[in-house]
Amino acid sequence: MAAEQLHLSPSAVSRQIQSLEASLNTELFVRNSRSLQLTEAGHILLTSAQSSFELLSAAVADISKDSSAQRLRLSVLPYFANNWLLPRLEQFTALNPEVQLSFDSESTYKNFNVETTDGCFRFSPEPRDDLETLKLFRQYAVPVASPKLLERHGWNGDLALLSDMRWFDAAAQPDLWLQWQRLHQCESLNAKDRLSFDDAETALQAAREGLGVVMGAWPLIEKDIQQQRLVCLTEPHSALSETYYFVYPRSSRQPSLLAMVEWLRQFQTQA
Repeated sequence: MAAEQLHLSPSAVSRQIQSLEASLNTELFVRNSRSLQLTEAGHILLTSAQSSFELLSAAVADISKDSSAQRLRLSVLPYFANNWLLPRLEQFTALNPEVQLSFDSESTYKNFNVETTDGCFRFSPEPRDDLETLKLFRQYAVPVASPKLLERHGWNGDLALLSDMRWFDAAAQPDLWLQWQRLHQCESLNAKDRLSFDDAETALQAAREGLGVVMGAWPLIEKDIQQQRLVCLTEPHSALSETYYFVYPRSSRQPSLLAMVEWLRQFQTQA
C-alpha cells in the first residue's frame, strides 16, 4: 500500500527504509517472513512524523485559503467610518464577497502610508506623485443638536439662544465655531460653556445625548437628521466645506483595491 501511495516499487520503498535505519543506526521494524512490526523507536518516529505532516497540511490549507481571498486594508477616521462608510459597506461586501476587509482607525488626520494600508479616506489629501485621489463628495460643517436639548431651551431658530447652550469643540478643528460665527455675523455669541473632544465621533455622540451643540458634517449626519436624533440649526454653506477623497497608490493593480475604487465611483455624483 505504501509503495502504491508513493508511486514506487516495493523494493524501492524497502531500500529507503533500510537507508533511514542506517542513518539513524537503529532498527525501525521487526521483520519476519509474513509481516513487519514497528519497534519502539519506529513508534516514536511515526508519532513525530504524523504530527509534522498534520502541521504541514494545516499550513498548506491556510495558504490556499489566503490565496483565494483578497485582502484590503483601509485607513479611515472613526467619524467617517461610523457615519458614512459602514452604513454603505454591506453593498460592497455583497458585490465582492472574496475581499477580506481590515481597518486602521485614525482618531486624527494623518498622511497616507502606503506601507501599512492599501487605501484611505481623507479630505484635502497631500499632493504626491505616487498617489491617486478619487474625489468623492463635499462635507459641510453645520451646527446640530438633539431635539430634546432644543426643546429644553425653547429653540425657535434664533441664533442668540445658542448662548444658553454648551458648545462642543473638536481638537482637530479648534477654529470651526469661529469660522461659522463670522459667516453668520454673530461673533458676539458666547457659549454657556465649552467642552473639547479629541475624537469628533465622541463629540457627535454627546450631542445625540442632548449634552450640547456640535459642528456636524453634512451629509455624514444625514441619517441622524432623518431619524430625528439631531437637528441642523442652520443651512450648510459652501464656505464651510471640504471634499472627501479616496487615496491609494497610483501604481497598484491589486484586485481588491480596484474593486473598492470602482464601487466608490457611484458616490462621485454627490460631489
